Amino acid sequence: MTVRILSAADVRSIFTPRLALESQREAFTRLGAGEAVQPPRLLVPGPDSSVSFCYSSRIAPDAPAVSKFGSVNPANAARGLGAVHSVITVLDPSTGAPLAIINGDSVTGLRTSAATTLAMEHLAPQAGSILIIGTGAQARAHLEAFTVTHPGAELGVHGRNPAAVAEIAAAHGAVAKPDLEQAVRSADIVVACTSSLTPVIEDTWVADGTTVASVGSFAPDRIELPPSLLARSTVVVDHRASALTDSGPLVAALAEGSLAPEAVTDLGTLLTGALSLTRTAADVVTYLSVGLGVQDAAAAAMILASAEEQGIGTQTALT
Repeated sequence: MTVRILSAADVRSIFTPRLALESQREAFTRLGAGEAVQPPRLLVPGPDSSVSFCYSSRIAPDAPAVSKFGSVNPANAARGLGAVHSVITVLDPSTGAPLAIINGDSVTGLRTSAATTLAMEHLAPQAGSILIIGTGAQARAHLEAFTVTHPGAELGVHGRNPAAVAEIAAAHGAVAKPDLEQAVRSADIVVACTSSLTPVIEDTWVADGTTVASVGSFAPDRIELPPSLLARSTVVVDHRASALTDSGPLVAALAEGSLAPEAVTDLGTLLTGALSLTRTAADVVTYLSVGLGVQDAAAAAMILASAEEQGIGTQTALT
């Protein structure tokens, strides 16, 4: 029995932002249609605000089982390391034997940013200015992903480290935004790409008509956005069942009674047409992403198919 090993470089050679976008379109369409198998994820708290996670899914009942195991370690910044590390395992749908082991970090950045921009295609297709908050791997991936879905938009970036902001802005053709309040007030789309335990923006900064997204509020204790913002927003989530228990801002808003569970909309239902979203020019829309196994399953399927076709990766015997 041999397993295909795909490194980060292998993944990047195959999984372009455009391909990532199409993989996430399939993931959320299947999820919205009830075709994907999406069990609850596992979160394991650790020291220094770290958390390990396990996502598992199938994009269809007869598709390969895919699992991603990894960890988010904010303290890694002081160590000169990335905050997120993970590995993806793909199992044969019939025998259960391992088919592939894929570097998960490279997949996560691309599939997460692709999911955000997929949502923005539907929620804010005409946005002319986009602000990314953060300077980590997710911020970089989102800046690149938006060039696919919103090619004419001005891209801005804000972070706590001016040198990092200058570097990422130059690398991605973005504009450094040192004044966060002003940047939020003037942006059509605001995307928070941090792992903050407390809100990184204030509700009063968000102008009418803005679309706000959070990709770092992946656990109940991660609250990138003020819960009061959700109370005045149309709230869309990547997966309602997961977000109601795991998205920090949503959990907080539900606990204080400012938002009702039935007011939360699944992205998949919008993609399938099961529900439609009507917004006026003054409506604020907030999109919350906790991350789903079906995203990795759809991404892994496309990556593995291309790798096998092109002979990319290393074949290794496990027995």
